[in-house]
Amino acid sequence: MRTSEYETPVLLLDVDVLDRNIARMGTYFHGKKAALRPHVKVHKSPWIALKQIAAGARGITCAKVSEAEVMMAGGVDDILIANEIVGDDKVRRLVKLANLCKLTVAIDDLENARRVSNFAALEGSTVRVLVDLNLSGAITGILDRTGVLPGKDAVALAQEVSKLPNMKLAGVIGYEGSLSAFPDEKSRVDGGRKALDVLVQTAEAISKAGPHVEVVSCGGTMSYKTAAEFPGVTEVQAGGYVFMDLGYRRSGIDFETSLTLLTRIVSRPRPEKAIIDAGIKTISAESGLPEVKGRNDLEVQSLNAEHGHILVKDPTRGPKRAERLELLPTHADTTTCLHDEYVLVRNGEVDGTMKVAARGKLQ
Repeated sequence: MRTSEYETPVLLLDVDVLDRNIARMGTYFHGKKAALRPHVKVHKSPWIALKQIAAGARGITCAKVSEAEVMMAGGVDDILIANEIVGDDKVRRLVKLANLCKLTVAIDDLENARRVSNFAALEGSTVRVLVDLNLSGAITGILDRTGVLPGKDAVALAQEVSKLPNMKLAGVIGYEGSLSAFPDEKSRVDGGRKALDVLVQTAEAISKAGPHVEVVSCGGTMSYKTAAEFPGVTEVQAGGYVFMDLGYRRSGIDFETSLTLLTRIVSRPRPEKAIIDAGIKTISAESGLPEVKGRNDLEVQSLNAEHGHILVKDPTRGPKRAERLELLPTHADTTTCLHDEYVLVRNGEVDGTMKVAARGKLQ
């Protein structure tokens, strides 16, 4: 079946482009001191994760325990959960998972670390730990989210965590996020380096104080080059490069776009207006409106729940009712999670479907 004949709206994944993106990032990290540990929240698929590992990735990064469970069941055996896991219900699942794969988790609080330690002892598992650093104080604009303060607070936490039974202090983690808000590439690189300098200095201080730091984990697609080449960084969590949404492309990241949303015209109420069958239930808009692939004469103006409003700049060119269009997402993460499956495409032909295996895994 040609994609022009497929039902709409649906996610199209160009497997040839996907494979080129994965191979290109794998080649970039070949020979680097830092390894690639891609974040899978963008694609939520063990199939894609295993492709990334086959291309050289050390393991993968997840956001939630439930995501990690899906990845482990799909054959991934080295997993970082880059968030704090809090609450006895989730911690029980965490320590069980640690018996089934090499599992690492972020920690920014001693009481939470003690709970994980207690449950791991009951389960007979060992949980690897990265002390989570809040890097927002390093430079204005860096994401202010989770994490202990760098420096003495992080060193003190690391020393206490290293004493806990059934826990292994592996290192530190930090996220120099929100770099897309910086106005140009130079300011993004400078901001990222300042934040990473704080991360690495804290890792060195922890090692000097006693527990050895073997892992310094950070980065994303926006900053993968800066992070990979920064002395002291050991792994980079870039993930969005596999799909390459408009948000990254507009910030100068030059991987190819492999993910689009297939939609169609359902109404032409006026010559200058078209309505499509895709709204915010099928493609996200929190990072801006999507664009129509290959059609500069069409502009997405707004999205409702089930419909999209298209400005037709040249009514003489169409589009016609029932004509199919492809939309380029501005944010792939929050678009993928709206769908049950990908339609896999090679050379314009539908090559099958694949479930978004970790869709809805939010716990």
